[in-house]
Amino acid sequence: MRSTKYGYLDDELVVNRPIVGTKKIISFIFAILLICAVWFYLDQKLIFGEDWLSQTYDREDWRTNEGNLHTFGAWDLETHVWKTEYIMENFPNFHWNPYWYLGMPLLKYYQLGFYLVHAFFIILTGLSAAKTALLMIVFGHLIATLLTFVLCYKVSRRILVSALASIFLLSNTFLSIRSYGWEPITVVFMFIFPIGLMLYLREPMRPFRLSLILLLGLAYLAHPLIWFSLLMYMGVYLLLIALRKDKSNPEPNLYPLFGYVLLAICSMLIGAVQFFPQITYTQVTSGAHMGVKYLPFYQVPFNIISPIDFLSDTGNLKGPGPIIMIALVLLIYFAFADFLKNRNRTPKTPAKTKKSIYTNQIIGGTAIVLFLMVMFYYLELYNIFPMNILRSIQYHRIIPEFIITAALLVAAMSNIADTRLRKAFYYPLLIAFVLASGIIIYKVQLEWSTVDTISDRPEFIYDDIKGRISFPYTDQSLSVRSSFTKIPQTYGYYEQGITNPYLDEIFSVSSGFHAAEYTITYLKAVNVGRLYVNTEEGEKSKVLMQRVNGSLSPLIKQNERYSYFEIPLKDPGFAQALSYSRSREVAELEPECKREMYKEQYCGSAGEEFVTNDPVEYRYISAYVELLDEGDQATAEYEMIDPDHYNIHVTDADNDTAVIVKMTFDNDFSAVIDGKEISIEPFGPDFMLIWPNRSGDYTIELKYSFNTPAKVGLVVTILTIITLIIYFIFLPKRLKTDIHRFKRGDM
Repeated sequence: MRSTKYGYLDDELVVNRPIVGTKKIISFIFAILLICAVWFYLDQKLIFGEDWLSQTYDREDWRTNEGNLHTFGAWDLETHVWKTEYIMENFPNFHWNPYWYLGMPLLKYYQLGFYLVHAFFIILTGLSAAKTALLMIVFGHLIATLLTFVLCYKVSRRILVSALASIFLLSNTFLSIRSYGWEPITVVFMFIFPIGLMLYLREPMRPFRLSLILLLGLAYLAHPLIWFSLLMYMGVYLLLIALRKDKSNPEPNLYPLFGYVLLAICSMLIGAVQFFPQITYTQVTSGAHMGVKYLPFYQVPFNIISPIDFLSDTGNLKGPGPIIMIALVLLIYFAFADFLKNRNRTPKTPAKTKKSIYTNQIIGGTAIVLFLMVMFYYLELYNIFPMNILRSIQYHRIIPEFIITAALLVAAMSNIADTRLRKAFYYPLLIAFVLASGIIIYKVQLEWSTVDTISDRPEFIYDDIKGRISFPYTDQSLSVRSSFTKIPQTYGYYEQGITNPYLDEIFSVSSGFHAAEYTITYLKAVNVGRLYVNTEEGEKSKVLMQRVNGSLSPLIKQNERYSYFEIPLKDPGFAQALSYSRSREVAELEPECKREMYKEQYCGSAGEEFVTNDPVEYRYISAYVELLDEGDQATAEYEMIDPDHYNIHVTDADNDTAVIVKMTFDNDFSAVIDGKEISIEPFGPDFMLIWPNRSGDYTIELKYSFNTPAKVGLVVTILTIITLIIYFIFLPKRLKTDIHRFKRGDM
């Protein structure tokens, strides 16, 4: 069997057009210029504008948060800019982030691909981090569109059709208005998906190839959902083909499926540097769609839209735009036309040809894959499939992949538009939808607005704050922008990346969903010195102010948007001396059934219950806070050398003196005194307790190390790449050389 069978090199599936020479070159140039012109019209304000896209999202009619609260700024783009700056500023000591989520390991959770690429282009261009990220987004969008054009051409051999089908990537509001500011990594790495489909569909029966393995490994490091989508396409496509019988292959061919399994395994091994830390690390499942849905006002509006809006609302920021409607209409039309054709076929009429959606594997396979992608989109709504399997990636983000898949399908169906009637239906429909999508592009480019700085916005707080800050879930604007001023906070950005199991409760207490005593107790436990509220708007801020009014000092105005309550802390430092013997008494109160992050059922509960319904946990946390209030005769001063290194200076200690470091416990921390390592144990709200068992003055050196799973993963990644290169490149050459050395009769 030819390895190119069932791919775009199969002449039975893809009609080879006779256009050659100058006419073909001119057509290609025209198509590329058309795509570039549409892209330039869409993005020229951003290309020639200021550094920050943020002002685009400061709209009075966009209330993107629950509780009727505005979310100002391009908060996802801003937080990625901050993380890149954080890595570059602290390199190589950037692995621990003390500012977010009560302290978190940065790259155990976040994929490292974007930050490496972003830092590279910052150094290369000399531009600011914000402007570099913005240019990466707009040019990433263009590259993905051009590669989709090439992909569509491969499966159709029609230049105009391919150009028109690819333009739907530019007219989709999920990929522009939404993703530019709120999910930019999606756009930056979207080009990987059409490349992967091109490589695979060249020889679909031979999936175990070096180029595909390396590309899938890159996809995992860049954006796991692209990796997942490519494997979904290849796997479903292979199943449909490998298990079918035809005259040339009467028995099912299972060898490609074995190659597919090896492909998936090897690609994960290439991504081991990221994969190994993730599988050894308890990750959060998407809070907006799992545990927190049980709390009032906690649920953000669903990212999943109704099937009617999915198909018909072409400008919906959460939908795929018109391309799915076109694909569906064409599938129905061609299916009905094929049905009529086959029903009227006489015994003398030739049997079915490849010019049918039933027999053209590219069309049929892609249609089924597209259907499954849409199904995964709706699985998120009902929480049928656990989303934390892919680093808490939410399936609504699969939209870019099935826009490209739908464009491929629409282009491939041009191969069966082989009669005048079919052409009269196919081409006007495609052209009409493209022209109509121009309205979307026109409206989107009107929205773009850039500014040279965002540091003058109300969310930037420049006070010297003792302890952490907290605020009602979920004020993304204040959350992200206070990161730039390096103010520690109870959570740093939206609902993802939580590393401390008590933080789900901090979300609810920060939002005022408890009696004041519960709220204040939990906030004191995690060293919150200020509790901010939005005095302009927001249901949660209103609830919070009603709950704690009278239990805390009066509100203090920060600026025109924010005010705060002061939380009385005995010691707001991030290290505090306390009695170790008393800590053992408190530890005995710890619930036997510990919290599990965002599990729908744990400890006999159903969903994330309130602490008011969990007296055992509240008793433990209350005792912990009382212990902090008692203090100790010794003192502990916290000094951050860099995010991975800290010095804790202890004075007047006795043998019973212990030190609580008010950051999340992590196994990759080590504590050393005078060269001797001291054990660290989790205590209280999953903080770090160190007991040196010595008196006098001393300094504890606290260090966060590049974790063992990551080191092992890096070795596995390197060894996998070397092994694959030897297997695919050097070994075949050596075998050919050895074969040529044989003389007649040697065997």
